[in-house]
Amino acid sequence: MGSTLFRRDFSLMIVGQIISLLGNAVVRFVLSLYILDVTGSAAVFGGILALSMVPTVVFSPAGGVLADRFPRQRIMYLLDFATAALVIFFALGFFPGAGPAAVGSLMVLLCAIQALYQPAVMASLPALAPPDRLAQANGVAAQVHALASLLGPILAGMLYAVTGVRSLLLASGACFFASAVLELFLRIPFTPPPGGDTPLRQAGADLRDAYVFLRRERPHLFALLGVVAGINLFLSSLYMVGLPYLVKVWLGLSAQLYSYAEAAMGLGSIAGGLLSGLLAGMTLYRSCRFLILAALSLAPMALAAMLPAHPLAVYGVLVASVLAGMACATLFSVAAQTYLQQQTPPALLGKVASFVSAICVCAMPLGQALYGFLFQALHSHIWMVLLLGGGASLLLALRCRAILRRTAP
Repeated sequence: MGSTLFRRDFSLMIVGQIISLLGNAVVRFVLSLYILDVTGSAAVFGGILALSMVPTVVFSPAGGVLADRFPRQRIMYLLDFATAALVIFFALGFFPGAGPAAVGSLMVLLCAIQALYQPAVMASLPALAPPDRLAQANGVAAQVHALASLLGPILAGMLYAVTGVRSLLLASGACFFASAVLELFLRIPFTPPPGGDTPLRQAGADLRDAYVFLRRERPHLFALLGVVAGINLFLSSLYMVGLPYLVKVWLGLSAQLYSYAEAAMGLGSIAGGLLSGLLAGMTLYRSCRFLILAALSLAPMALAAMLPAHPLAVYGVLVASVLAGMACATLFSVAAQTYLQQQTPPALLGKVASFVSAICVCAMPLGQALYGFLFQALHSHIWMVLLLGGGASLLLALRCRAILRRTAP
């Protein structure tokens, strides 16, 4: 008989994550829309997104060190309380009338907090889920993230023109505060590693352990990190910069329609998370087919942008392609994350997760800045940018499959 997944602490953490991620989705949507409304520039928008991603690369390793050396529920509620205070302070002190510099500063600070926060969440899943339910737990976590990504933009898009930025930021701050209160009651099993050295040297030793483990004991995983970084450079960055720019500026559609496009990404992730539960026995090698399909999902978008068509028709193709692409990308992501957790000793989970996160996202700031420039420079030939991203992503997906063919199940 299988073990039960939804026990007290796992359920409590999932509910807290729903609330926290909903607040995060609203903040991300509102600030992105605000920047586009104020500047109307893909280059400025991409540059601010790129700058906000830098803390993920810088602070993710520190987040892994924290997750392995301190109680994870304490990390989670302290950072959620800090996020609530930060968002409410900016809402009251800078809006309305905030400039791009102030908004960019807020996005950088929020990204830094998330970089410290996420390794604690990911390292908690194997501690709270039975071993035979780990893949299901990862699928649930992916669905929770997707649910927040679905509901956040829809709610924010409906209220943006009515309530303004300040009210939505205050509501998001309340979400972070409520999540922190729930996390006060979490009990996550934790055994601190032996200490004895200074925190700085311990942190260096932790990161060195993660690097040595991946480089020497799991070289195929280390090789895959470069491929995934390339996928983030050409595919993930295109979604993050391209979707809001294409809908709001290039097609000139409303904030409400933009919110539906953002929600389609969340709906695609939910579909991928649900399917991952049905395909829990699928090997990591076989899951590469979904990464290939995610890259191919850009082809209809490029074709729609190339041919003369009504903006709403192009919009429909964009939404359908994004939904399918995100579903496929989530299927691969859940399989890869489960495999990584299964291949990593419990004592190394936090530091390895943060090391992998830092490597995988290190290309995203470059990609966001690159796509911001390309969309601005090729405004009349958007299809060329979409084909470039799709072609490069397809080559990387095929490379990923070739690495896994002989080295991983």
